[in-house]
Amino acid sequence: MEPLKLSDELVIELQKVLAGHDARAGDAGVAVQYYAAIIGFMLAQQSGSLAEKKEFLNQLNAFSRHVLDDCNPPQAPRGDAAIGQWRPGDA
Repeated sequence: MEPLKLSDELVIELQKVLAGHDARAGDAGVAVQYYAAIIGFMLAQQSGSLAEKKEFLNQLNAFSRHVLDDCNPPQAPRGDAAIGQWRPGDA
């Protein structure tokens, strides 16, 4: 299977489509709620048992977490919060 082609442009275009149907979806928090609802809606339309659909939803959730981790790497410690550290200008 080829990798997905996720890009800023794709995400922006999808959000524009949502906002065309509901102006509130211009807010990213509302847009992601639509995405989650769409996933549930589309899975409900698929054939298979409810248990199979829920398992697939769990796999999608894990995939979403993986993408989140890849796109939001942990911040390196700033190093300026150590106890007893002196910086010029400290009084």
